[in-house]
This record gives sequence, structure tokens and C-alpha cells, in this order.
Amino acid sequence: MRLDPLPSAIAQSRRTDRLGKAGMLQRLRTLMGAAPDPLPAFAAARAAALHDALGEPIRVDLDPDRRHRVDVHVYARTFADDRVPGYMLATSGMSDRLMTMPAGYDGDESAARELFWYVREPTSDFIERLRWLAKLPFTEDSWLGYGHTVPLPTPPLEASPFSTFLLLPPALPADRHLFDNLHLHGHGVEALVVHLLSDAEYDLVRSDEGLDVFLDLLDVHRYPQVFDPARASYL
Repeated sequence: MRLDPLPSAIAQSRRTDRLGKAGMLQRLRTLMGAAPDPLPAFAAARAAALHDALGEPIRVDLDPDRRHRVDVHVYARTFADDRVPGYMLATSGMSDRLMTMPAGYDGDESAARELFWYVREPTSDFIERLRWLAKLPFTEDSWLGYGHTVPLPTPPLEASPFSTFLLLPPALPADRHLFDNLHLHGHGVEALVVHLLSDAEYDLVRSDEGLDVFLDLLDVHRYPQVFDPARASYL
């Protein structure tokens, strides 16, 4: 997968022209009695929220899938607990669709999500797997939420002991509240941060009360915000 740079002035002009034509079509539909399409305004509000919190991305990996486009934005990031700069990968487009929640669900989990991943280098393998995860609920008619685990078809790194995603709320307050003002069909957009587990850690998290035990282990080992493929398994 190629990491595309941000659009040039010419490309941006063409994009603006396309958006203008789309806007004219939408206004015509509205005049004819059709309900306004909320997604263009919703996508613009999501982009504004990301920009206000994180600034300009250094790269945007564009998704060619027209049925459900999930771009991945790459932001240079300095973390307070890490002297070495890292990167934040953020999906943009997962929340264009609502996930299918369990029948009768009345909990606090949102059906509209975006995913973050803090990494040392924004490799194409990391970006591909994050996008794959963002689309998984819609291909399997399911949902992602706090504490969910998702085994990867292949590890993101060769010979890596970490091959299962664990989803948790952002520990950084600014990231946790990044989409506070963003809603789709009454559902507030919330972010989840992905973490990678070893097989032994995965077995613990899946056990009764195992997630709480594992979270305590993260505190004991001063688990870093940025994914460290060289870290030892905590079990």
C-alpha cells in the first residue's frame, strides 16, 4: 500500500470542484423533498476535530474503497512518557457507519467509532491492519468496544510475539475527548486505542476478571503509550 502525500493545490482544486458539484446535487435533492445527506457535513466536522486537536497530518493513506472509505491519517506525536518522538495513526471514516450492536443493548458503548494507534514508525503494515480492523465490524455484522480482543490473520511484524489486538479507551485525556462534539444519528463518536497482545496475554485477558488483572500488569511494568515490538511479554 502506498502512503499518499497530502493533495497538491491542483488536486485540492479538483477535489473542491467535485465537492461543489456534489453539494449542488444535494441541494437539488433537498428541494425535491429528499432528506439532506448528513455524511458530507459529518465528515467535515470529523476532519475539523482531528485538525483542531492534532494539526496537519504528515501523511494521509487514502482508501480506494468507495463503499466504505476509511482513510488513515498519520500524525507526528511527542508523548510525555517517551523521549523518542512517535506517530499516531488515526482512522477517519469508520464512524460513517454505525456498528451493529447486540439486540437490546442499553450500555454505554457507542456504535460510532474511530481507531487510534501509537507507533514508533508509521509502516504500511500497521496502516493496513488498522484499516482492516476498522472495517471488520461491518464485514462481520458485529461491533468493537472496550476490552474487545481481535486476533490478527498475520502478525504486523515478522517473528513478533504480538498477534492480537486489544481495544481500550485512550489514556490521554485530549484523545479521549477528541470527538466529544461529533454525533451521527444520535450516537456520539468515541475513539478506541489499539494495543497488541502476546498469546499468553491474550489467554489472560479472555479469562474471568483477566482484563482487570492485565491492566494492573500494565501499570506494574509502566507500559509505554507507543507500541514497542521489542517489549517482553508480561506473562
